[in-house]
Amino acid sequence: MDENFTTNSTLVSYRKFTICFESDHPAIKVSRVLAYSMILLISLAGNTLVIGVLWQDRKMRKPVNYLMANMAAADLAITVIYMPRMISSVIRSYEWLVKGTLGLALCKIVPTLHLVSIKVSILTLVFLSVERFLAVSVFMGNKLTVHRVKIIFLLVWLTSLAVHVPNMYTLKLTRGQKGDLICRAYLNKFFGSSKGRRIYDNTLAAIFYAIPLFLIILLYSLTATKLRKRKVPGDFAMADGRKTRREKINANVFKMLFAVTLAFFTCWLAYFIMRKGIIGISISCNVLFIRYYLAHANSAITPCLYIIFSQKYRRCFKSILTRLACRIRGRGRSGTTVSPIS
Repeated sequence: MDENFTTNSTLVSYRKFTICFESDHPAIKVSRVLAYSMILLISLAGNTLVIGVLWQDRKMRKPVNYLMANMAAADLAITVIYMPRMISSVIRSYEWLVKGTLGLALCKIVPTLHLVSIKVSILTLVFLSVERFLAVSVFMGNKLTVHRVKIIFLLVWLTSLAVHVPNMYTLKLTRGQKGDLICRAYLNKFFGSSKGRRIYDNTLAAIFYAIPLFLIILLYSLTATKLRKRKVPGDFAMADGRKTRREKINANVFKMLFAVTLAFFTCWLAYFIMRKGIIGISISCNVLFIRYYLAHANSAITPCLYIIFSQKYRRCFKSILTRLACRIRGRGRSGTTVSPIS
């Protein structure tokens, strides 16, 4: 995990290495594992379907849906890479279970990819707000295209990875007080002092949290204003049927993306606040678990919001699941083994 934990006082601190969850009652461990397993399975299925929509329906291959698929990819990375680490932490506390070269590689990859995926999600939310603003703008030539979105994908992932090179470089496997392996990042040593590390953290907080939040609020406010001006009581002001339909679609997509953005920042709020203010502040291990659980639950909530707000996504999800069920039944009748890939 990217925090350090305490044993006896159940507090969190950067100044000395401490642990959480070690002395929890077995019933508490089981309940936490079940809770994480639930959001892991929902997130795995839901975000896989979101990405599968682009392959299932060519009509869905639009810039906004590609951006949503990019968020789904980031959520899948958290789901597949980091949620199992959280489950392991609940059961075995801080102990790093994989040893040797593979263990060191995973120590560098798992926490880093978690942080990278968070940045990717935030930047993608910014570009989703940009896409919605341009979609309702009169400047038709300024709209995002699929080609531009693919370039954005590459830049977003590379930028998010680049800013966390210090994390990957300083993450190392060390021995704890009981001789167990621990995955720790020595950022203070990398930056020369705790002050340098604090400057690094505050810079990332400004660039990837504060500024994106400001831009998202600004762009969605402008988009909502444009949509509201185009309406008259009871109906859209435009007389043309196609334009009226397009305005309704834009309004529905705006509502869906606004709900997705609101859910993201609501779920991740505690994570952002505590991560920025955690140095020198003690945090209960129970609060720490809730902080992570709420943040990771967003990966399961987002696909559900697509189902609630979008009839197209409901139809595509149903089509994919129907086809999968038919293939499973067909393979079952023929007596062959069903491949998960198929």
